[in-house]
Amino acid sequence: METSLEEEVLHLYEVPGIGASYTNTYGEENIQGLVQKYRDLKDESMQEMLEMVIRFSQSSDLATCFVSVGVLHALGKNEDVQEAYRWAETQEDRARIISHFDIGKSVADYFTSA
Repeated sequence: METSLEEEVLHLYEVPGIGASYTNTYGEENIQGLVQKYRDLKDESMQEMLEMVIRFSQSSDLATCFVSVGVLHALGKNEDVQEAYRWAETQEDRARIISHFDIGKSVADYFTSA
């Protein structure tokens, strides 16, 4: 049975678990895996994955949204990152969400400059 792109992407968000190991304290492996997956796709699938990541960047799940912002940042999707920050400003726990977005961006910066 073939795995759908959405299932593959969701798996990369979930495994390994954030904080489960020293090498994935802040979702480093998740962000790297998602960026690599995106870069390995053909154009049509890239767009499909990008739409998922954009949607997830405004998720009520904190881990999902901050990993998504890290991925978008790593891919240079600045307008989508800014849209996620605008969404965060409308949330009850905006300071916490924005703080996590900043972590996601920092993680992405680290791995894209390494």
